[in-house]
Amino acid sequence: MSESEQLVRRVLLCAAGLALVMAGCGWLFWSADFALSVGLGAALVCGSFFLLQRDVHQLMELAATSREAGTLGKMGFLLKSLGRFVVLALLLFVAAGKMTIQPLGLILGLTTIMISVIVVGLAQKRKRISGISE
Repeated sequence: MSESEQLVRRVLLCAAGLALVMAGCGWLFWSADFALSVGLGAALVCGSFFLLQRDVHQLMELAATSREAGTLGKMGFLLKSLGRFVVLALLLFVAAGKMTIQPLGLILGLTTIMISVIVVGLAQKRKRISGISE
């Protein structure tokens, strides 16, 4: 497994753990709807992040082969990204029709990837500065 794949895996694991903690605290201190909203936001953002990193990896491999293929790959990447956002918006719209969504819980769930990227990035920086190897 390459270093970039390991980092993506760490980010996703950190985000899942963070989402579980947030959802558990939300359920204990707020309501079940709040916890479900956190879980929904985290699931949407983690799925989007996973698909995005896979598409970026494919684009980079395609761009390395030739310049013309890279240009076509950029258009495909753009269309995939736009399509993904449309699908995510539709999923959120359908979920809003089926359950009560707490906006604060949804926003907290959506921040799990951002927080995880920061945590994993700082941990990697600390390892490199201190010279710790795995």
